[in-house]
Amino acid sequence: MSDGKAFGLKSSRPDNLSPFAREVFDALAKYTAFPWPVMMAQCRRANVDPVSVSPRDLDAVCDFMAEAVGRFTSPEKAAAVRDDLRALSARES
Repeated sequence: MSDGKAFGLKSSRPDNLSPFAREVFDALAKYTAFPWPVMMAQCRRANVDPVSVSPRDLDAVCDFMAEAVGRFTSPEKAAAVRDDLRALSARES
């Protein structure tokens, strides 16, 4: 079984994330083994820089991130991560 590194996937948190982006990454990491690929792909889908995602940006990509997590885990995890990300965004707004 691959750990994803052969495909350029990275499950560890990048060092260059803004403080808020680190919190987003950590929220995703509670529900998926590949938080960075999810964060990167879904932010880029909305033209958002994943390294410096802001609370406003998170509002735009929250549902995309939750759907991506749910696609590879479960509907329950999708709902849970959506709730966590919305709470994080509301707290920082």
